[in-house]
Amino acid sequence: MSESPLLSIEDLRISFVTRTSDVRAVDGVDLEIRPGEVLGLVGESGSGKSVTARSIMRLVPMPPGKLVSGGILFHDLDLTSVPEREMEDLRGSRIAMIFQDPMTFLNPLLTAGEQVSEAIRRHQGLDRAAARDEVLRLFREVGIPSPELRYGAYPHQLSGGLRQRVMIAMALSSRPELLIADEPTTALDVTIQAQILALLRDLQQQYGMSILLITHDLGVIAEICDRVAVMYAGRIVEQAPVFALFDDPQHPYSLGLMNAIPRPELSGVAPQPIEGSPPDMSHPPSGCPFHPRCPYREPICIEDVPHMREVSPGHTAACHFAGKKVFLPLAAMQAPAAHR
Repeated sequence: MSESPLLSIEDLRISFVTRTSDVRAVDGVDLEIRPGEVLGLVGESGSGKSVTARSIMRLVPMPPGKLVSGGILFHDLDLTSVPEREMEDLRGSRIAMIFQDPMTFLNPLLTAGEQVSEAIRRHQGLDRAAARDEVLRLFREVGIPSPELRYGAYPHQLSGGLRQRVMIAMALSSRPELLIADEPTTALDVTIQAQILALLRDLQQQYGMSILLITHDLGVIAEICDRVAVMYAGRIVEQAPVFALFDDPQHPYSLGLMNAIPRPELSGVAPQPIEGSPPDMSHPPSGCPFHPRCPYREPICIEDVPHMREVSPGHTAACHFAGKKVFLPLAAMQAPAAHR
């Protein structure tokens, strides 16, 4: 795998302007996505994950959003400053995105097949007949049964799992280098979740594309990702290869997310939610943003903002005690079995 990143986010800061204050949604994010890897971005709702993802696609409305600082480099192209026409050409072609709720983004007045066909004709220049053939091929590839029948179905006539497969087919129609998947399984039942994750993993290996997977669920991260970045209060607080994170978490927030995962195989050990709530980012706490909820906090955590430090090759954490304290999961939780 090449060490040269496909996409680099550098000191990204995004605020939302309200009547009384500016809300720091993304507060100094540095992140790299390498060619051919699956990077998971995990954190609770409101941590800044989706704003980070939508910033890559330049889908954050401005105003009320405001780019305070930073850059997003795709190869050598800064996505924060390219002309809108060029950005429109990139969206859906070299960079594609699938969303948590397809009904929000699928046009209810067009059939599923027409919507994917429209994307293909725009980006590939195919005529209507050729585009239809390509849609049917994609529908088969993403596991949509009876593709000819589903081609003429409207979004409300499809199940949630089928709508998500239509979104994946649309995203794959231009063979993107980077696929951003924003909570793609949250609204689905457990069985369909597993099918969609397996599909994404298989398609990533088939096409060799990179995936940025946004989720609040570390169990989902363990199923598909190579590396994971943990986000809290608009900041990346830990990055590591996925199994290094499960084996040796170096930030108490990562530990908290792990302890909140239901583990049926650990009989008698109930999930332990993180106490408290994420901070109000219009008035963030001093020092480490996690300190009001952290069972390991010391006076330095209240006073000083911790910076990223490397605790082992490829494993960094923004904690004053990273590499100095052992943060053990409940019942010495072990990483799930490797998927690759």
